[in-house]
Amino acid sequence: MITSLKFNRNKYLDIVLFTLGIIIKLFFLHYYIGISEGIILITLINFITIISIYCLVSFFFGKRDMKITFILNMVLTILFFIDTMYYSHFFTLIPTHSVLQIGQLGPVSDSIFSLIRPGYFLMFTDTVLLWRLYIKNKNQTSKIKIEVKKTKLIFLLAFFLLSCITTGSTYQTIKSTEGIYTPQNLGIINYHLLDAMDLFYKSSLDKKMAEEVIETIVEGEGENRGFEVAKDKNVIVIQAESLQNFVINQKIEGQMITPVLNELIKNDSIYFKRYYEQVGWGNTSDAEFITHNSYYPSIKNFSYMAYKDNEFTTLPSLLKEQGYSTIAFHGNKADFWNRDKMYPSQGLDTFISLEDFEQDEMMGIGLSDGSMFRQSINKLKEQKQPFYGFFITLTSHHPFIMEDEYKGLNIEGEFKDTLLEDYLQSIHYLDQELGKFIDMLKEEGLYEDTMIAIYGDHEGLDMRDEEAQELLSSFLEKSYREDEMRRVPLITHIPNSNYHEVVSTTGGQIDFFPTIGNLLGLEVDPGKVLGKDIFNIKDGFVAKQVHVARGSFIDNEKVFIMSEDGIFENSEAWDIETGEPIDVEECREGYERALGEVNLSEYILQNNLIPEVREKGLEYVIENRVEE
Repeated sequence: MITSLKFNRNKYLDIVLFTLGIIIKLFFLHYYIGISEGIILITLINFITIISIYCLVSFFFGKRDMKITFILNMVLTILFFIDTMYYSHFFTLIPTHSVLQIGQLGPVSDSIFSLIRPGYFLMFTDTVLLWRLYIKNKNQTSKIKIEVKKTKLIFLLAFFLLSCITTGSTYQTIKSTEGIYTPQNLGIINYHLLDAMDLFYKSSLDKKMAEEVIETIVEGEGENRGFEVAKDKNVIVIQAESLQNFVINQKIEGQMITPVLNELIKNDSIYFKRYYEQVGWGNTSDAEFITHNSYYPSIKNFSYMAYKDNEFTTLPSLLKEQGYSTIAFHGNKADFWNRDKMYPSQGLDTFISLEDFEQDEMMGIGLSDGSMFRQSINKLKEQKQPFYGFFITLTSHHPFIMEDEYKGLNIEGEFKDTLLEDYLQSIHYLDQELGKFIDMLKEEGLYEDTMIAIYGDHEGLDMRDEEAQELLSSFLEKSYREDEMRRVPLITHIPNSNYHEVVSTTGGQIDFFPTIGNLLGLEVDPGKVLGKDIFNIKDGFVAKQVHVARGSFIDNEKVFIMSEDGIFENSEAWDIETGEPIDVEECREGYERALGEVNLSEYILQNNLIPEVREKGLEYVIENRVEE
């Protein structure tokens, strides 16, 4: 009798623990990701979604069981744990497609583990209590007699009722934000569910918006400056890991951070000082994709997976048609980011990866930059000339940890032993190894007849990280903002060309293909790619996606960052020169162009239309394929 009373008193304790634990975690996570307005309502709607899932699971079991409560709590808590860790570095929630990237985690495991904080494990407090409660009472719960048919009906009705509430709320949110959904306007659970559904949905396209985008792209070309200045030369492109522009011509405690790059800029080089990264979920691999293709990365997955079966027209493939041989070098495994499968379709015929190098100097997440450059020289000498050589560096990858023997800067002041010092040491190391590589090219007689292009793949220090923000603002003596964070250098060095020019036109990685193509004498039709030759235009434009809300952009005069809640009026804009705020209504046209460019790119790539675009052009394809 006493046991029965005790059980009756405790049989719903798991529900109480579950409810309190999940609501508290949802609330604090929503606060952590920056939801302020409507946080209670968003938390409540997300909890209703969770209860509807609970009802659906219980419907199939035909009963209410402590085991279901415990397992659902554990699954949700693991999701919250991963979200918190992911958000601490990328400032968004982990995307659904990440399940396709599990094989990519090994090489960056050190970077991942550096994101874990002991306090995150407090999330499992209620999970442990639920587990103990389940173990303690599972014998008694198995003896309970319930009316299965009636119970299943209650669970089914509850599921449909609660689902209607959350679906209606989600629909209203998406409608009010013109289709832009984010963790900040949907909340954690509803965002994940919609993101999972969106993974299987093909993007549609607004024909009028697409036509306006194409009109903008093909107009405004200036004189054909620099055409064929590097015709028939070898091409070496170096994609530098985490290289940001603020280090160029910058000193720390009297020491130049990038003396080699600084000197390169002064001699026979075109330096694009307002060049911006535009990567998607694939980060480094997406930087390669957008650079070679002049189309935006996928908004749903990393591009080398999303478009693995597509046909492409790339910078390397056009050079192959001109008689170039093509080769790529990377100090990591060949299958990392699916490169080994994608490189043939990207026009890269030979791929020298970690498996092909002597692994004599491993550093960070792979072979050191110095070793990769040293070992690549003989491979370049063996290539049929002219050649296109593509290099992806690694050593300056987050978390920027290096042995003291490789550190070339002597930092003793306020930045000693900080994240900024780690970053600058790794960038200085990269700079020194680039200098040695150029010396080797000279020794082997390859330098004089080779154009060298160097650019950063993405940011290394995120302004949304409190420590990075404080350090960079102090170092730069100004606020470290979005445009500075996303700015990476692009340097094109053409020996004996007598070109010494600093270009201030705004451009991005999508513009690399037509810009470099012009210097090499390739006829890159502006009506067949989305990028523009930023050496020959005056009005630059860079659309951002994935790591900021879609619709964000940077042009020659201003920066516009779309609000994370998806409401245009809540966005932020400022003058690129003065940093002074400007009225967001002045950015409406740019916002619509940014959306249009990204959506047009996604439509073309999802439908594998590149071959048709190459043959007939963007305008023809949109006119004949897209319905009104």
